[in-house]
Amino acid sequence: MSCFEVQPGWVTTNDERRCFAYFQRCSLPNLGLAFNPSLWRKTVLQIGLVDPAVYHAAIMLGSVHEDSVEKQMRLSGENLHQARHRFALEQASRAYSFLSQRQASQDPQLREVVLVCCLLFLISELLLGRYDKAAHHLQSGLQIIKETQEYQLETSRRSLLLDTTLVETFQKLDVECSHFGPGTPFSANHEPDQDWLGQNAFSDLRNVEDVHNCVTLLMNQGIPFLARCWPLSGVEIAASYGVLSNRQQQLLSLYFQFQERFQMFKDIHYNNIDRLEQRAVDLLQIQCLVQILSLKTCLIKGPIPTRMTPEYLALLSAHELFLAKFSERPSFTLDYGIIPGLWVVASQCPLYSVRIQAIKVLQSWPHAEAFKNSNVAASLALEIIKKELQAEDGRVMSVIDEYADKELAYFLFETLRSTQYSENWSFIRAYNILEQ
Repeated sequence: MSCFEVQPGWVTTNDERRCFAYFQRCSLPNLGLAFNPSLWRKTVLQIGLVDPAVYHAAIMLGSVHEDSVEKQMRLSGENLHQARHRFALEQASRAYSFLSQRQASQDPQLREVVLVCCLLFLISELLLGRYDKAAHHLQSGLQIIKETQEYQLETSRRSLLLDTTLVETFQKLDVECSHFGPGTPFSANHEPDQDWLGQNAFSDLRNVEDVHNCVTLLMNQGIPFLARCWPLSGVEIAASYGVLSNRQQQLLSLYFQFQERFQMFKDIHYNNIDRLEQRAVDLLQIQCLVQILSLKTCLIKGPIPTRMTPEYLALLSAHELFLAKFSERPSFTLDYGIIPGLWVVASQCPLYSVRIQAIKVLQSWPHAEAFKNSNVAASLALEIIKKELQAEDGRVMSVIDEYADKELAYFLFETLRSTQYSENWSFIRAYNILEQ
């Protein structure tokens, strides 16, 4: 019997077993596609097989995930007229019930159990497009982490140590939520030590994990800065230009320093590492290219200068090469992937033909990467092009209609209108997409 066929040691229904099997076979393998696979293949699965609350939360996710795959990853919200959604709600209720029964427990593992459930609930809400509720689960998880770490410091109780990769996953989601929530991470614990910002910050890249850690530290700084800058008007940027420009240049300098060391690492090690690590390295390289181009342009209001077109072409080419090299196509992952870079090309490149090509790549692989959804990115990019071409009536229809999906657009705008703070998402405000 393979690890994907293991069942818990209590009575379960046929539907529960089937959905848990889907969670094991289809959800788990993709969630940690390139980084931290042990969190999913070991920590979450192992807890789910011994703890009823996590087990039912996993079934809920399996049911929602299966439904999302059938819908080509379209965000449709919760629909209790659908059997899978009703079943998912029932499983969520059972998970909450088991957690409630243990509230007064002194079990040192309870905090980790609650944290895993938070993460599974969060992912399910993202698949449904209920970003407000996902952000609520994220805040709850971060609060558990904060309280546990504070209590551990006060009592020196090592038994309360949380799984490191679980904590790192919440921290990554917190940074990413900057674009989808308050504009800054909920937690303030993302600032690196000042020593890390010195000249030797990237001098010791010995393995892929070292590279990943450096990129994570860089993105922890870059993503919130972009989330802050993109929604600003030209007047607002002008008023704070000195401060913003200094921060922009500091971040770009760090990325350029890192890129030099990263290239040295690739020259020495790339051909000697396995395929999974090569995929991780290529993804990390893409993240750096995306961040650098985004930082270069984040204080530009209005059309991007045509002289920057080659950089957008290079970024699109890097994505296409990656997809040609690695044929795996997960429907959902929490890793940083290809959506941010394709979005940058599709929404900003001075050449519409290049933007359309990026949209086609997004449409060719319906999937989600944590808060980011390829359908949302493609549809919003098309809406931006429509707005920009409104003055050229006939051209709007000829350029757009071939790629537009009216049903998908309906799901998109229903999601945005039902999400309480979607009008404050950084890229929504940047392009005034919801304005009539």
